[in-house]
Amino acid sequence: MDILGIGNILLDIFCFSEEDTALSLGLHPGSSVHVSPERLDELLLAVKNPVHVSGGAAPNALKAASALGFSCGVIGCTGMEDRDTDRWARILDADLAAYGVERTIEERSIATGRCLIVHMPGGVVSVACAPGAAPTIRPEQIEADITAKTRMVFLDGRLLMNPVISDRLITLCKGFSLPLVIDIGSAETAGKHGARIPEFLTRTDCIILMNEDEAFPLAAALEHTVPGDRGMQSAEELIDTVFSFYTGKIQNYPYIIRKEGPNGATAWHRGKKIHRDSIEKKYCIDMTAAGDIFAGAFMAALLKNLPLAKALDFANTAARHALDVPGSRIDWNDFADLKSELNQTHSPGQ
Repeated sequence: MDILGIGNILLDIFCFSEEDTALSLGLHPGSSVHVSPERLDELLLAVKNPVHVSGGAAPNALKAASALGFSCGVIGCTGMEDRDTDRWARILDADLAAYGVERTIEERSIATGRCLIVHMPGGVVSVACAPGAAPTIRPEQIEADITAKTRMVFLDGRLLMNPVISDRLITLCKGFSLPLVIDIGSAETAGKHGARIPEFLTRTDCIILMNEDEAFPLAAALEHTVPGDRGMQSAEELIDTVFSFYTGKIQNYPYIIRKEGPNGATAWHRGKKIHRDSIEKKYCIDMTAAGDIFAGAFMAALLKNLPLAKALDFANTAARHALDVPGSRIDWNDFADLKSELNQTHSPGQ
């Protein structure tokens, strides 16, 4: 298998709504909240024409990599609480199968994780998530699937809060000399669990992905580990200092990548900083999962041995294509073109 992903497997439920309607449901523009499964059921009764698709950082990234021609599998958990929950799990499983993603899924006697994603005019999104069974992964689940035949491992950064999982993953990736890609996932994860990142950077061939909101909390969490007196550094100066320090300690890996949406992406590698602009996009249907699609395309580019700058360009292009479709779905025609481009630009060595 080319890429094995470990993370929260969720059923994303998309709908469109006027802002007044969303506010009447307690969903404020731009908000992201955790709710109970019962509250999510109440919200679903009030929305119209919902669309169901598999979601979560790992499934989304793997769907992109699979569409680009790589064999991918995901490890996670769904629920089997009752007949309806079984239905949610079946929808989720069928969607992953349609993208060619293999599934190693354990069932729990609680609800399948679901996210209601409400789109409002102007591209504003509100999210209500009931994680359910999604975060209940056990270390034993990953041990059977990570082998010498695996080429790369992807970890949803939200699992950094589970030291049993992350410790076992370090051991397995180090033992098989596997590159480990961690997508931080949230500013909260960066701030609360970022102190664990040096262990991954120094013990594994590690690639760290994050967005702009997560970069400063991660740098702040690591600041005390970097020698030197930095005085009154700006946020960007601190980010550059910390990330350059860690990527400069090891010659091959690690990479630290900051996804910057319409502004492209910035990478730190071998102590140096490189920025690549994104392609211009005059319109946007939905930004949901664009960062995950970036991750999947970036992993695909690395496995094709593209140089860093070209890998960033390719991932930026893939992420921009994700804006053309609602939710975490993929336009097969767009990705067929990207797959052809990737094969044509295959470059031996870094």
